[in-house]
Amino acid sequence: MLIKLVTKLLILVSISNFCFAEQANFDSQKIDKHILKYVEEEDFRGVVLVAKEGKVLFKSAYGNADDSNKTLNTVNNKFLIGSLTKSFTAVTVMKLVDEGKLNLNAPLATYIPKLNTNISKNLTLHLLLKHQSGLPQHLERIVSFEEKDVSSDEILDIINTASLAFTPGKQYQYSNLNYHLAAIAIENVMAKTYAEVLQEKIFIPLNMKNSGVERLSNIPANRSNGYRKGVLGINRDENIVSYALGSGDIYSTVDDLLNWEQSLYSSKLLSEESQKLLFAGESQEFGNYGYGFRIQKYQRASTESKGTLTRHGGSMNGFLSNLHRYTDDKLTVIILANIRSFPIRNLTFELKEIALGLDVGDRNRKRFE
Repeated sequence: MLIKLVTKLLILVSISNFCFAEQANFDSQKIDKHILKYVEEEDFRGVVLVAKEGKVLFKSAYGNADDSNKTLNTVNNKFLIGSLTKSFTAVTVMKLVDEGKLNLNAPLATYIPKLNTNISKNLTLHLLLKHQSGLPQHLERIVSFEEKDVSSDEILDIINTASLAFTPGKQYQYSNLNYHLAAIAIENVMAKTYAEVLQEKIFIPLNMKNSGVERLSNIPANRSNGYRKGVLGINRDENIVSYALGSGDIYSTVDDLLNWEQSLYSSKLLSEESQKLLFAGESQEFGNYGYGFRIQKYQRASTESKGTLTRHGGSMNGFLSNLHRYTDDKLTVIILANIRSFPIRNLTFELKEIALGLDVGDRNRKRFE
């Protein structure tokens, strides 16, 4: 009995020493130095987090949150995350599927009876989440935005003026309208606002106290301002995010996003079956898209080894975001930026390479994006 106990203790010590060694080998200075190049050359401003198995190995803030008041970004600042919102919408749909409130393959009119039949015919939540509906890419294509918050009913009225570009399920075309409709379906089945459902189903259970849905009437405290680079310098630039219902209206922090991302490795939010559907990516022709995530391959430390990357990012006026889950290495890279534009995807891949001990650019870019 004593021998078994001693053996177990030795195993625990060995595992602990390995973890400490792994952390010690992680080159934070190299990560920081690489990011500073983007600060100098690309005017990057924002927050970067790198974690392994949920443990934060690097977290740092750069640049201003507010140029007018010379306020610096901090690691606790909130940022609009743009289209990374779609991942949250997809997870919420799947949670309601687990609860028996939504069916991925039911006619969409079941949940949105006010959607015009010429649009809803042959549409399902499955096709919306996969971006295979044929709807226009953006609301801007069919309406001019006003300087005000708009309601879900108003967004539905706008969508009802659209037409499908192809037969649903036959092609892939990334469209914000898909996720507007998914959010409206969520609202209708729950008889609550999208913001209220996310609080109930995602943010409160995961203790994401610094995340929410933004509106002009509800801009959160400690949220960084958005900026855009131009020929005349850097200036304020932000969207009216109510027009991005379910597709780009969430704000968050890097810590909250890590907490959320880590929950998707367990059954804390979703059943095993729903997770499989969430991360079931399509072919490149169909955008490598699962439900709210792109699923691709990535180069691991071994030159011949391929891993699975699940990712999504966001791009909107004044903000960029990126969340990469290198699942085979349990490595997470999160970038939230309050500047547009800079090559955020390149930076994300490069930080992965540094974290895995690879040289920057040490991947076959034709096969591994």
